[in-house]
Amino acid sequence: MLVVLMKKSNVRHHGDLVMRKDYAHKYLPCKDTNIILQVPRKNKVWECKFQIRPSGSTDAGRRNLSLGDFVGNNRVREGDICLFEPMTNTKQKRFRMTVHILGKLSIDHSPGRTTDIGSNHGRRSTKMGGVKTKPSINDEEYSPQHEEYGVSDNSEEGSEPPFMLPDRSCLTPAQENKVLEKIKDIGSDSELPFYVAIIGKINVCRDSSHYTTPILNFGFRYAARYLGEKFAAGHHGGKCNAINLVLQREGKSRSWPTKLRYTHIMRASSQQMRVIKGWPSFARDNRLREGDLCLFKLMENEEQLTMMVYIIRREKC
Repeated sequence: MLVVLMKKSNVRHHGDLVMRKDYAHKYLPCKDTNIILQVPRKNKVWECKFQIRPSGSTDAGRRNLSLGDFVGNNRVREGDICLFEPMTNTKQKRFRMTVHILGKLSIDHSPGRTTDIGSNHGRRSTKMGGVKTKPSINDEEYSPQHEEYGVSDNSEEGSEPPFMLPDRSCLTPAQENKVLEKIKDIGSDSELPFYVAIIGKINVCRDSSHYTTPILNFGFRYAARYLGEKFAAGHHGGKCNAINLVLQREGKSRSWPTKLRYTHIMRASSQQMRVIKGWPSFARDNRLREGDLCLFKLMENEEQLTMMVYIIRREKC
């Protein structure tokens, strides 16, 4: 993510943002184009001009992003912190960035006030000790659930974070404490992080006249980093873009064979890994309910792709 402290030149009418050259060269398009900006939990998008100063001109190579109506529509103010997160790669025609608006930062020396800012690829997050955020004003009622926890990290420098969450999801403080306690109790020697799924309506079996088959999606960042190679190794071509995934339960002798499949999401211009066949049986047999937490541990040195699942019931949080 590109972390930006918004200045007066960024938030004025028809303001623009000068992108850092080293960051832009690595993560942004290499030619003049439009970049689509989006904000979590909003359906509207903003198409903004991205221009590179040509050679021979003053300050050649400078990257400018015209913010247009984006700052006004989202009430971004001078002093706000914005996190710009690339959502597509530079080879795709329509380049998207999600903007996380944190609001202004103020120093508070009271204990326990910290803000975690996760990185784009699930690497170690940066802890800003003694800092609290003022909620952004974006026409939505603010709640603790609006804070983005791409990664939660209590690990040492250079090591993997203990767990990762679905994209644009977060845990309440009570849920996060329970997850960390559970991971500590498990005492895993693996350096791979757990994947924490927050069980919702689409994940559970329900008695309804509008019954839909429950599914489970793995977050794009987790899937790309930890499941991509295993998927490629287990997929041998053919029309069905799916591989076998075995789910196991803590303390249970049986296992649940499922299918893991890539699904293309048009509106996000990205791909998602989805557990399809076999997940309904797992959800039903283990009596999953909305609000439960499932911790997925990728089992190493297994011939077949296998994950151990630990369940934290909603009433425990």
